[in-house]
Amino acid sequence: MKQSLIRVGKEHSIAVTDIVTKQMALHQKLQTPLLSIASTQELLQLNGNALLVLGTPLPAIEKVPESWQEAARILPQREGVFAAIFWDASASKLVVCSDILGLQPLYWQRSSSEVVFADCTRAFDGAHNPAGWGAFLALGYTFGPDTLTKGVSRVPAATVMVVEPDPVTVQSYSYWEFNYQRNSGTTEEVVETLEESVDLALRACPDQPHTLLLSGGYDSRLIAFLLEKRNVPLKAIIVSHADENLDLDGRSALAVARHLNIPYTLEVPDHAFFSSQAYLDYLEVSETLVPSLSLFISQVAQFVDASVLWEGLLPGKTLKASEDDFAEFQATKIKWHGHAIWRHAEMVFGKEHATEMWHAFESTWLKEKAKYSNDSDGTALFNYAHRTRNRYGLNPFKVFQQKSMVCMPGMSRDYLLATMAVDPLRKRGNAFYQEVYQQVAPAALKFPVVHGSKPHLLHSKRVTDHLFMGRLKAYNFLQKHPKLMKLFLLNPSQNKPLPSRYLTQPQLWQQQDAVVRPDFLAKLQKGEPVPEQAVQLLFYWRVWQWLRQKPLMDYFT
Repeated sequence: MKQSLIRVGKEHSIAVTDIVTKQMALHQKLQTPLLSIASTQELLQLNGNALLVLGTPLPAIEKVPESWQEAARILPQREGVFAAIFWDASASKLVVCSDILGLQPLYWQRSSSEVVFADCTRAFDGAHNPAGWGAFLALGYTFGPDTLTKGVSRVPAATVMVVEPDPVTVQSYSYWEFNYQRNSGTTEEVVETLEESVDLALRACPDQPHTLLLSGGYDSRLIAFLLEKRNVPLKAIIVSHADENLDLDGRSALAVARHLNIPYTLEVPDHAFFSSQAYLDYLEVSETLVPSLSLFISQVAQFVDASVLWEGLLPGKTLKASEDDFAEFQATKIKWHGHAIWRHAEMVFGKEHATEMWHAFESTWLKEKAKYSNDSDGTALFNYAHRTRNRYGLNPFKVFQQKSMVCMPGMSRDYLLATMAVDPLRKRGNAFYQEVYQQVAPAALKFPVVHGSKPHLLHSKRVTDHLFMGRLKAYNFLQKHPKLMKLFLLNPSQNKPLPSRYLTQPQLWQQQDAVVRPDFLAKLQKGEPVPEQAVQLLFYWRVWQWLRQKPLMDYFT
């Protein structure tokens, strides 16, 4: 597993978990009285200075800066998704630089005598963070700078931090922000900056084989046509999504691959995936920062093992409209306090802890949304700052990066500014996607698309596609009428993943702690009926605890 740990200061006053301490001892790269760097990644060193680069900076950073001033000047000039950490030995200063969206995971904690950075939250020991857990419940992902662990924060986006170890001081500043003229963007400008971002990424990996995660959605087929246009040797990984829309997702991906003559592998997830070692591996790299049980995207990572992997546009909502205002965001995205998830939280944690989580989240929500205008521009920027970097599904720079160099078209300032300048009305109903397609790859519109879970024929004229969509419409109608499904001998659950056996492991209720209600654990131990959603919440809580103690397989047999 890729991971990095940087400690700055004369005293080790911040608790780092034993499991990470032991793992990092095998990868110690630099040790001085004021600094230690341990990483599975390459550490560049020159004249006592050291540079650690995580993620995919564009262009690649291959030269060690001569001083901390030079590092603070040149590192923010990079595009891409990355975090760079530079140590100036003569000045005893550490420079940390995050990418413009802060998508590359990097977390930190500070005390009066030490600062610790790590690319995984499980490196930090500590109590639960009510605000982080409140966001996990209300949104499905951690929010703002919060993590699930108290005192541990995400390094802000587009930020340079200068750390001095003796005495410990931290100075930070933002080096970039969105500055655009609304409604001035054109399709031509978006396409030009999109193509430039692809070329920039390709220059960073000229001799590497390329793999594309190809689905039936808008983004991946756009990437396929962009790379095919450049004659990039490419293979595709297509993962069957048979439990939704009769696998129109996989069907459309296959049609695109065959049209472009892209060699592909079609992977079919095991129905028992959520009871497998592969799922435990996913939990370890994703750190259960988002709910994952029964989530399709959780099953994809097991099939990824590539030198360079292309996955999605960056960020994901650039070509489609965000919510009109925060009232719409709140109504459609937030599980408010009356939602069933909060009743389940009270069952597991008790009313006092659950209420604390809700109020902590609500406070952060009000504080963060107040930073943005209450319109579609504001919600778009809000999504970039929060939803994009935390990702309900997964952050490819957290999960896929374990085995691959990750590339996503759009990893540039120019692309972000060009797409933000487009009138939000043009993005409604995915209309702007189709404008871009008309310029880049009109043939991509010939195949049905699945966006979210909604299927669309687009411009397909194939009889087989129209017949399939008619069949799908009938099937989705029947799904709403179980008796009719049974009459037609149809079983809608036959392709769905099986329930996880990990939810029935005694270890879940054998361990006592100060937050989980003893009477809830007693009910599980006695086999009394409880809502499955409550058991899932306990499962995520235990995984968060156990990831910081021992490998998950030591708990699940």
